[in-house]
Amino acid sequence: MQLRLDGYELGAQPRLEPSAASRPEGARGTAAAPHRTVANPRPGKIRPFGEADIPAVVALMELVFPENHWTSRALCEAYVRDIFLDNPWRDDELPSWVAEEDGQVCGFCGVVPRRMLFRGREVRVAVSTALMVHPERRGGLAALALAKRSVSGPQDLTFADGATEAARRMWCGLGGIVPPLYNLHWIRPLRPMQHVLSVLAARGALPRALALAARPLAGLADALAPHMGFNRFLDESSELVEKPLDAAQVAVELPALVPRAALTPLYAPGHLHWLLDRAARNTDHGDLRARAVWRGEQLVGWYIYYVRAAGPSEVLQVAAREGYDDALHLRLLLDAWRHGATALRGRLEPRMLGASSAGHYWLRMDGPYTLVHSRHPAIVDAIQRGDAFLSRLDGEWWIRFATG
Repeated sequence: MQLRLDGYELGAQPRLEPSAASRPEGARGTAAAPHRTVANPRPGKIRPFGEADIPAVVALMELVFPENHWTSRALCEAYVRDIFLDNPWRDDELPSWVAEEDGQVCGFCGVVPRRMLFRGREVRVAVSTALMVHPERRGGLAALALAKRSVSGPQDLTFADGATEAARRMWCGLGGIVPPLYNLHWIRPLRPMQHVLSVLAARGALPRALALAARPLAGLADALAPHMGFNRFLDESSELVEKPLDAAQVAVELPALVPRAALTPLYAPGHLHWLLDRAARNTDHGDLRARAVWRGEQLVGWYIYYVRAAGPSEVLQVAAREGYDDALHLRLLLDAWRHGATALRGRLEPRMLGASSAGHYWLRMDGPYTLVHSRHPAIVDAIQRGDAFLSRLDGEWWIRFATG
């Protein structure tokens, strides 16, 4: 695959060799907006992101992601430093990247290194996020140059799960894939009528005043749902007990809980604590709840999600010991219902297909997209088959300025 990137100093690059499986569409990209563009980029270069670039990158974020409101620029700068320079997996061979023209930063692609196990062997992973280009430079090749550089490093796998449609197409051109099983999103209504009202109001299809007036009737209708067999998890009784999730124990127990997956995250206790702490700080989706589920002295699994009362709650990860997938989802549904959520939403994990008792899941395939790139056909094939434990916690979805 030949890509000509006129005007950008990319340096010596290993040739990208897409595997035979790398044919579906996919990409990670920039937000679209009707701005003036420059058709031909002026000479520039792609170089590693460093501490001195933080103010310029934050200023660029304010242009590209105006919906991410920060109380101060200093807080945003601290967040960028923490995520991209001070994360516990920092690897100088897997930096974030900036595009520079005339001495000014005009583009950025964030990379968060991670570690995973592939069939018992440790592999390096680059989580790609926040690929963005100045609105006046979107007619050039900065985004393509940044994306190519981000997937051309020494990592075994590049992974993104907050991609836009434009990015999906670009990723495909770089030999990446959009694995179907990891691009199915599910929603499970808990209070169906209230959920429908909130969706209509959010889309502007129902005036807010009318939605508020209809809420008591919706609540009454939802009170009948358990009697119609819709929320049978309310009748669930078992020997299972829930406790706060302990990061150190998760790091020890994960290999036993997901032995069927060829590709799994590798959690060191301190690293997982950092990950959960940073995910909890992002309150855009609600309050993070991380609960361990026990049967006697045995840890049978856990769930991690953002709970939002009177709204949909977003699931980050569900892990279950073999034979307990169904039980874990029932406990998750019950917990979300008790905290006032109108629905649960998440990205499909192939093992979730066995959680049939929870019932009433709706599936859809649209953005944000999950994208994968690897020079190793075996890794690509495993992901295509659904033989990987890739949750939202392991990608970029929870990072505040992800595009999806």
